[in-house]
Amino acid sequence: MKPISKSLRNALTPLLAAACLAPSIAAAGVTIYYEGRAVDAAAVKTVIQTVRDEARRHGWRVLDASHAEITLERVVGYDMKTYRGPVEGVSVFPALNCEPLHFQFDTDGFMQDQVKTQFASPAIHIAITELLRKIAPHLTRFEVDDEGEYWDTGDARKLQDQIDTINARLAAMKRARRDLKGPVTMPDGRIVDLMGRD
Repeated sequence: MKPISKSLRNALTPLLAAACLAPSIAAAGVTIYYEGRAVDAAAVKTVIQTVRDEARRHGWRVLDASHAEITLERVVGYDMKTYRGPVEGVSVFPALNCEPLHFQFDTDGFMQDQVKTQFASPAIHIAITELLRKIAPHLTRFEVDDEGEYWDTGDARKLQDQIDTINARLAAMKRARRDLKGPVTMPDGRIVDLMGRD
């Protein structure tokens, strides 16, 4: 299996752009991609409770994300795969300018999602990586690709530099094209960095 960073980015970038009004531009702000499989059925419940507890500790909004029937698009290698069926999970909303985190386990105990933190504070990004570390022992093949590089380095300065670099690029694009607006929060909570019409 290819690293999550490449497979998820390659598959999700066109989806993100397609979700916007055409013609449009969608740039890639700092995002954390994560996926894993629960070690067993009890681990699903443990992860969900851990996420709930950590979210409450931070004062984040929490919603039940379990469904008897749902359709989820997932990336496997370089391909999009559709899962239809029940999920058990929880969704967390860390901050106004941060995408929600979804932890939705399918019948095989697999979950996959991403969260853009570009427009939230570095402290939010760091808190999310700490949450992911807390659930890691309950997941097999747990992969995290942190574009802010905090997951791998623990370097808050490097994270801030990544955010600043992307913010500068976005600002330059907005100066070059006055029709560009952003960031724009979509109805599902996903954030598009820039949207515009020709």
